Amino acid sequence: MPYLGRSTDGFGVRDRFVFTASGSETSLSGSDDNSRTLKYQDGTYIDVFMNGVLLLRGTDYNTNTTNTIAGLASLAANDIVEIIVYDVFSVADTVSKSDGGSFAGAVTFDSTATVTGAATLSSTLAVTGAQTLTGTTSATQIDIEGETLLEERAIMLEGTDSDFSNEGSLLLLDASASGTDAGEKLLFEANTLDSLTKEDPDALVLEDNDNNGFIFHNTSTNERVSTQKITLESGTQFEIPNTLTAPKVTGIAEISNVGGDQNTNFDNSVSVDIKAMSLGAGTHILDLDRNANFQLTLSGNITLANPANLTAGTTGSIFVIQDGTGSRTASFGTSWDFIGGTAPTLTTAASSVDRIDYIVLDSTNIHAVATLAYS
Repeated sequence: MPYLGRSTDGFGVRDRFVFTASGSETSLSGSDDNSRTLKYQDGTYIDVFMNGVLLLRGTDYNTNTTNTIAGLASLAANDIVEIIVYDVFSVADTVSKSDGGSFAGAVTFDSTATVTGAATLSSTLAVTGAQTLTGTTSATQIDIEGETLLEERAIMLEGTDSDFSNEGSLLLLDASASGTDAGEKLLFEANTLDSLTKEDPDALVLEDNDNNGFIFHNTSTNERVSTQKITLESGTQFEIPNTLTAPKVTGIAEISNVGGDQNTNFDNSVSVDIKAMSLGAGTHILDLDRNANFQLTLSGNITLANPANLTAGTTGSIFVIQDGTGSRTASFGTSWDFIGGTAPTLTTAASSVDRIDYIVLDSTNIHAVATLAYS
């Protein structure tokens, strides 16, 4: 089965779980060393390694119990069991792009929806974002931002002005009004309303670029009033500039490369979360692909084994905190390389804090520096 990579929720078709035995276990389930819960769709698609040796399914272990590796020979303390899960990938319950179909449930559009054909509404249409309708829309009532547009007050956009035989003019016309509302319209000569500019922070201007535009506003005399600008003053509450075009990254997303051979500058600070963990006695593996910074509170003597995956350039800090008892020690796997080749001796006073700063050199070497006895 090909590896399709991670999905946006942090789990993909291929996933890894690591358990460090405390001794005598014959089955493994629940949270692993990284507080991630073991789960799988089909026990057929699982590889189990104990101390790097691949176990034989059905002989060395079984998956008869849901989300559990069972039937293991009694594990020894500090045995490391690594479980690789290959989930089944499938796509179903889709509507065909070419043949169409029906949605039985509610459909939400987070961005612009463009309709180029006829749209028939048999129920209420709730519009919360920008919509562009370029075909025929049949509706008796449309509610927008708390305002109701009824069929008898429809707005029609025409291409000619019959009153003046001025072909090419743009006419915004109330097609069915009568009485005092008869002839309500807003008229601009063709090709004059070419720019929409923001003149200053307090005014939005529609500008006529050839001085021949006009507003047809007097329905009694059909008087044309020459103008060059329509200004919407402060308080008209337009959308914040650039909110529709500014790039934005949300949720769990990966940006593989930033910069493009250019310096990348951030005007504001950039922070990386600190993963807080309580570690009991035994061997533990930090997943540097999921977290860069760690806060480790020790309740026993620990060993930080070599991480399963190392990516060159990964950098961060590890805060090591003694619990209320203190006297906890830490040793390190061979990938952890300290100055002079000697691992530090932690401060052992109760509640004391040490910090280890590191950067990954390559797939087998982590350069680290320890700063001890913070107040």
